[in-house]
Amino acid sequence: MAHERALPNLDAEIRLWIYQHFADSGHAPDLIQTASRFGITLDDVAEALHRLQTDADALVLVPGTPYIWMAEPFSAVPTAFIVRSGSRQWWGSCIWDALAILALLELNGTVSTACPISGSPLTVTVANRALTDAPGIVHFAVPARDWWRDIGFT
Repeated sequence: MAHERALPNLDAEIRLWIYQHFADSGHAPDLIQTASRFGITLDDVAEALHRLQTDADALVLVPGTPYIWMAEPFSAVPTAFIVRSGSRQWWGSCIWDALAILALLELNGTVSTACPISGSPLTVTVANRALTDAPGIVHFAVPARDWWRDIGFT
């Protein structure tokens, strides 16, 4: 293939573009958008995404597909952690990812979720890079060193 030598560098460009797309739009780009943006085939996109998952731990794909599930800290699917800043909205896979979105984008905003035991709504507010309203406590059922063993279900 004529462009095969460029793919590792292209992988980095695709990764950066995926993050920018998430930041700007609140969702993951699809394969067609990515192929069009970089002038490559759908198979090339799928291969690059696979490498970004397996070689770089940069993405998590929906199992058995070339579709983006997570590009930490962003989730491509709705979760229990809704991040809002003004009229913009994203999903985080967990509270840390949700807070990381606001930190990464340097935005004030809120994370809305619910207590997993009582179901009571919880809202965490971030202003000027600090928590201003953070009720509750955090419990980690899985040690951090084990999170990537099955990141989709940790």
